[in-house]
Amino acid sequence: MDVRHASWFGDAASPILGHVHLPADRRARGAVVLCPPLGKEHLDTYRGVKALAEQLAERGLAAVRFDYTGTGDSAGDQDSPDAVAAWQRSVVTAVETARASGAEHITVVGLRAGALIAATALPECGPADAVVLWDPIVSGRAMLREQRALYRLALGADDPEDPRVSIVGGVLASEAADALGALKIDPRSLNGTRTLLATRPTARETAAVSALATALGGDEVSLDAHESFVTPSTLHSAIPTEQLTRIADWVVADAPAATREVHFPECGRAVVATTDSGLPIHESVEYLGPNEMFALRTHGVAPERFDTEGFGTDRFGAPRRSTPTVLFFGTAYEHRLGPSRLWVELAREFAAHGISTIRFDRTGVGDTGTAHGATPTPLYSDDSDRDALDAVAALGIDPQDLVVIGLCSGAWYSSWVALRGAAHSAVLVNVILWCTHRRKSLRADLGPNAPDVPAIAAPAEPQTISLRARIKPWAQKYLPYPLWLLLGRIGVTQVPEVGLEALRRAGVSTTVVLSAEDHRWFLTQRGEEGLRRLRRRGFTGDILTSEVGEHSGRQRDGRKFLRTAVTSTVLSRFGSRTADPAAGEYVS
Repeated sequence: MDVRHASWFGDAASPILGHVHLPADRRARGAVVLCPPLGKEHLDTYRGVKALAEQLAERGLAAVRFDYTGTGDSAGDQDSPDAVAAWQRSVVTAVETARASGAEHITVVGLRAGALIAATALPECGPADAVVLWDPIVSGRAMLREQRALYRLALGADDPEDPRVSIVGGVLASEAADALGALKIDPRSLNGTRTLLATRPTARETAAVSALATALGGDEVSLDAHESFVTPSTLHSAIPTEQLTRIADWVVADAPAATREVHFPECGRAVVATTDSGLPIHESVEYLGPNEMFALRTHGVAPERFDTEGFGTDRFGAPRRSTPTVLFFGTAYEHRLGPSRLWVELAREFAAHGISTIRFDRTGVGDTGTAHGATPTPLYSDDSDRDALDAVAALGIDPQDLVVIGLCSGAWYSSWVALRGAAHSAVLVNVILWCTHRRKSLRADLGPNAPDVPAIAAPAEPQTISLRARIKPWAQKYLPYPLWLLLGRIGVTQVPEVGLEALRRAGVSTTVVLSAEDHRWFLTQRGEEGLRRLRRRGFTGDILTSEVGEHSGRQRDGRKFLRTAVTSTVLSRFGSRTADPAAGEYVS
């Protein structure tokens, strides 16, 4: 069993979050730096990269995974003009950290855009003993062209007044897009370095990859059926265990036989941002509940007197018993970042208002549990139920001081824990499941191989339309509402009134935030009819809707609406506490 820990490292002004995997005796034959892809590919391949790190540690090597500056959980803004240079500096920093640990043999592995970033950063890294270009993107220009076309096809157009460039799962400043477009893997930068080129057969036949392979003259591995890992057609990405083993075999083959004791940084807390007035915003690594679910806490910025006397008073003037806190639930099989990093950005924004946040990975997702050889944990399951309640219990927060937030399946779990008294406020983003209990068929329908959020992929093959699918539009339009509501209560269809009425009865302050796509779904499920009935019974929750955006929250303008709606809801709940360092207090 490998030893692993998360740690911040690099420049204190812009720390990088990394995950270190070590052999059980903490002695290693060398170190491997794993450079991830960008955007949605980073989310889809996250567990696979972790599985490779675990394999390498089992074979006696230290492995370092990390997020580039401005991506994932690392400090920085994703739309910074100098983002590309910051990504390259992150690779250099990771290699320097591995070398400083005591490892003499260094291998750099880059997946997709990670190969492009790593290869162009290598001249600044010092000598590397081996390099793996894993399904590499050879040209930044080609990547941008492909990403922009895919974005328009899957997510639509952005506001043309905003000059930033969107990719699936992220956004770039125009200057950064230009810099990325100028990148290209130059095989001369790898002269004298042992190389492995791992490519899909279709990519190997292209002129760019063929020319790169010829120039490198190194070893090659063919990646069959690699699309189900990098660009899965379902929500759950398949970990290519056999391919990981071949890559690990190649890396280990040339590593020294002798081991050396290695010492990587173990820094569990860092300053990740500052407020407009210059106060530091901290994040720290935590492990929640009996299963030690990986979590990151972003600490609310507050003067010292609040730390010892309680966090002032609430908006009604009563003393607070605990720090105002937001708990973010992840979406389906994605780890804790939120749509295009939204949870990370909101966490740091809330911290400036004195509000702490937690984002965590349930078992079998992200950095909780083992990836190599593990069976995927079903999305809606007893284990996931337990994780949700364990996460809330581990916080020890007064329910009055806790807001739970999630998108889609995360929204369902937010309402689920709120209904059990764990939180008195819930923000449900793009919620489509309104049931309060799950039929067995729901667990099967939304297992690892079925989508909870529409995947970004090629159109599916035409399928036979079921009788139920043919009848449902008629029932939505013509069935008397009491019968429609009954179908919702027994779980045959999703009726908004069912979930909202349960939250009303439980006394949960509820805000529903819907993109344009999800608002249309709300209307077809007769949500407005149910809402009118609920208002007559005293429901005071808000339904905030947008004219733009799609379900996953990845479309840029739709995500802007989600951010504004969630922010205003949380600040109205807790009050906007802006730190005034001169006065040493918060002003509302």
